[in-house]
Amino acid sequence: MPTLRTLTFTPAPGVEREATTFTSVTDFDNAGLFHTFNRSQRPAYRFKLRLGPLTRQEVESLSALHAYHQGGRSFLWDGGQYGRVENFSLVGEGDGARRQYFLPNRYIGASSLEVRTLRPSTGATSAWATNAYSLNATPGIVVFNAGASTTPTSGDDVQARWANQYRVLFEPDGIRVSEMARNLFTVELALRETMFTG
Repeated sequence: MPTLRTLTFTPAPGVEREATTFTSVTDFDNAGLFHTFNRSQRPAYRFKLRLGPLTRQEVESLSALHAYHQGGRSFLWDGGQYGRVENFSLVGEGDGARRQYFLPNRYIGASSLEVRTLRPSTGATSAWATNAYSLNATPGIVVFNAGASTTPTSGDDVQARWANQYRVLFEPDGIRVSEMARNLFTVELALRETMFTG
């Protein structure tokens, strides 16, 4: 089985991120009634990266990466400025029984995850000890351990912060190279997050 490669840029390039939601609409009858529902727990993302100025060697290296991975071979990307959620963000609402909460991202760095709850009525926060929950890192699921004392209280906001990577594919127009001056280039990469391993 081939090794899953990770793409990292230092310094981080300019990145645009677009969320793609998986929403379906189902008609109930001919009276115009319909139901909207999400087919996925979270969005997938598309990215446009702008790099430059680059040397000829750097451009050839990126072109070779594109040539190898085009056609559906996925790889990991560090996400640039979108590879880390630095402030606590809402991931769900406790109901006293629910134990699993999807993070908005996949491929979470296990040591980067911090979880807390916020009681909206008082503004009080409670940090959760790392032994009170576990992480399924690839799909990005936080699982609170069994036991009445380790379930988020009903009405409390479950919040987290973390670092992650994105499993991506090249879009059909995956790479564009422009020569801005003699032997200096700019490159645009178009990446799409995938839920599949390929």
